[in-house]
Amino acid sequence: MADYRKITELHPPMADFLRYQATIGYRGDVLAYAPNFTSAGFSTDSQGFRHSLVGGRSLSVADCVRSERYGVVLGASNSFGFGVAGNHNTMASLLSERLGFPFANCAMPGANSRNLHSLLISVIASAPRPPAIVILSTGGDLGTFCDASYADPVFGSPNRNQIAAEFDRGRPPPDPEPYFGHLLNFTGLWAAAIARTCRRQKARLVMLHQSTFFEKSEPSPREIDYRLGEAFNVHHERIFANHRRFNAAFFANRKSVADRLGVPLAGWGATGQLGFIDELHLDQDGTHLMSGWAGDVIADAGS
Repeated sequence: MADYRKITELHPPMADFLRYQATIGYRGDVLAYAPNFTSAGFSTDSQGFRHSLVGGRSLSVADCVRSERYGVVLGASNSFGFGVAGNHNTMASLLSERLGFPFANCAMPGANSRNLHSLLISVIASAPRPPAIVILSTGGDLGTFCDASYADPVFGSPNRNQIAAEFDRGRPPPDPEPYFGHLLNFTGLWAAAIARTCRRQKARLVMLHQSTFFEKSEPSPREIDYRLGEAFNVHHERIFANHRRFNAAFFANRKSVADRLGVPLAGWGATGQLGFIDELHLDQDGTHLMSGWAGDVIADAGS
């Protein structure tokens, strides 16, 4: 899964992100980033969320949601900006600067749509007012399924630490085919729950078509240097095979869900333009492009 030694050689800030991954722990039954972490490339607040940089000020999630007007970016490590150095280069910060009000970077490692629904409810319950805009990335649903080869139609796939525990016990992964329909049911169920919550709160919802490296027909020279798409062990072989087998159907379903909910899907059909730092995470240029497309959708509707 990517040649991180080569990536770190060409992109030194990656070392901080790899070191930070080792600090991931639990908040209840979900995985969470470590709080109050600071490195040359990024920093986190007291809850483990990455700071947004707005007008030169570093804002925590709590700072953002106390603003007169604010947005929320919901997602997994791709939304966090794994590998993207500089808090100003995250989607939350880029949207903040473009639209003139802060966006909270509410990203959790491997977060699925059910986790994100709970996170959104907690933000709304604790903030003085609901968000004006919610940005939703559901890539964590697909990523954990491709890792686990399993999904429950209501509760989704196990988190990555639970999956690792199963491997440690020597249990072979199941055939994913019978469970793929469960994944589609799960992601549609909780995306609809998030959409209903946004409608009740009069918050505008934008979904993201954050795809993966596997949808690119022509990798960039840098992506080839990073050896993206090459599996270095049996575990990666299985994950990559699942992505190649199920991604197109998952993304087509995501488009159907967005259409059914009447929610715009920013970035649809544009995967070939994106750059990736590894198989699942956008690089800085890719993050800027995706943020621009999300901003265009918001601006077209009138922010």
